[in-house]
Amino acid sequence: MGQLISIVSFVMAVVGALSAVFIRNRDKQTMASIVAAAFLLSFFINVSKDSKLILQGACIIAFVLSVVGGSVAIFSNAESKRTSAMVTGVVSLGTSLLILFLYLGFQPF
Repeated sequence: MGQLISIVSFVMAVVGALSAVFIRNRDKQTMASIVAAAFLLSFFINVSKDSKLILQGACIIAFVLSVVGGSVAIFSNAESKRTSAMVTGVVSLGTSLLILFLYLGFQPF
């Protein structure tokens, strides 16, 4: 049951992050960011180190989300969209690296 909750939490975190990047209204961006952060925290609380497939999928999705956030930050003309895209990209990249190094045990050296 905990793994199902972690999957749903991660999906909601991704939806919240994408909403924060692509919505134009500043108040809605703030609420989407809060929802994404809360569900991302819930993901890390509920996921276990034993579920490698879930963690690998979450790592790949978080990295793709960071690339999307960086791309939107580079090519967007609206300042609020650029700011939320930069924050989303940095948090997503940090999340993917955290999953990669802590949970999946990646040893580069």
